[in-house]
Amino acid sequence: MSDEFDSNEEYEFVESKMVVMVNHSDHDSVMAAIVMAAAGAATGEQVLMFFQPGAAKVLVKGELEKYQNIQGLPDPIKLYESITILDGRIILCELGLPNKGIKEEDLRDEVEVMMASSFLLEAEGANAVYCY
Repeated sequence: MSDEFDSNEEYEFVESKMVVMVNHSDHDSVMAAIVMAAAGAATGEQVLMFFQPGAAKVLVKGELEKYQNIQGLPDPIKLYESITILDGRIILCELGLPNKGIKEEDLRDEVEVMMASSFLLEAEGANAVYCY
């Protein structure tokens, strides 16, 4: 057995999946979730962020900007953009729209709206789940 790399051997790349559940819209919960999701995306994880109704308003255009300039914390807009650039998915539970009086056209462009049951199918096989 050799320790040398065999260029003829086929290797299968297995992408790991990370789920970040966001249940609250306070700045501690939102920032922790976005930091963790951005870190996961930067390390090659397939990131799925699922915002439940309690955090739905964070995904309305202009709302995430309210979390900027919090002393000692990174810019949430840059973190959010890094998540989406690295193919992370931002998903809102469809119940968040009527529950919080939000129209779909008011959401940030990258946001997908999905039923919780559909999200569970998407999240199947996740090797890490974080809840905030």
